[in-house]
Amino acid sequence: MKPWEILGLIAGLVLMVAACGGIYGGDTPSAVPTSTTPPTATASPTPASEGQRLFTAYGCSACHGPEGQGSAIAPGLAGHTAGQVKRQARAPLGLMPVFPPSKISNAELSQIAEYVESLAGDHVHMRTTDPGESLAQHHWMTLFALEDDSPDEAVHHIDHIIEQVTGEHLSQMNQAREETEGGQLHEAIHIIENMLAGVQVDDLTPSEMHARLARSSVLIDDIDGVLHHLDHLMEALRGDPAVASQVAEIRDLLESGDISDAAHELEELTGRAHEEEHKEEQDDGGGHDH
Repeated sequence: MKPWEILGLIAGLVLMVAACGGIYGGDTPSAVPTSTTPPTATASPTPASEGQRLFTAYGCSACHGPEGQGSAIAPGLAGHTAGQVKRQARAPLGLMPVFPPSKISNAELSQIAEYVESLAGDHVHMRTTDPGESLAQHHWMTLFALEDDSPDEAVHHIDHIIEQVTGEHLSQMNQAREETEGGQLHEAIHIIENMLAGVQVDDLTPSEMHARLARSSVLIDDIDGVLHHLDHLMEALRGDPAVASQVAEIRDLLESGDISDAAHELEELTGRAHEEEHKEEQDDGGGHDH
């Protein structure tokens, strides 16, 4: 093979890896899956549904395997809910690229999500070199599952957290598991939110967390979820006129159906929430409430 042909092959592989990522991919390119065995290079079966056809057509199978079983560069998808798939496509965690409506329409994404939700088998997670990042991602995925009314999926991620924590964090996660199994999802959500903002992600304030969750919700057209998190954000930053004005503007955009501009405003609000709450902490000389 000529030198320039070798360089072309290497460049192609680099682009493929850059375009793909995992639900638990982490922030480091050294992340590897639980299983390093790549999928068998066989012809993909005839699609059984439109969702499976779109899964292949949009390149999901290139990273996650022809049947979503996972590969050397991305995790298996069995066990994830349709809501989680939509959030991951629109506002991804880890290395996975964003897939906005301009690339995959809402209708097509719904079909892909339904196909992924139908997959049988066990979860296959990516293993990262940063345990803190992995824990944070399990907290986020627990929240998404709880907001999606999927207690079994939430318990799955809670169990992963329980395996890695001790002390008060372990006690709180056991309580979250108990609340989830008892159907008290709202209580479980608050426990996970307190752990996520107070323990798992350095410098993540409660208001910033709610702003990020609101933005994630608007990107999947979950307007009720957006309003819920905006209410929590306003409670955390009560008395701030600039935040109140921007939240009012976001509510107007949602009412008029201008989702794209609402998402943009929420992205700005996330940064403002971070700055404002840290300013309050410095003025008060304190930290987060746990």
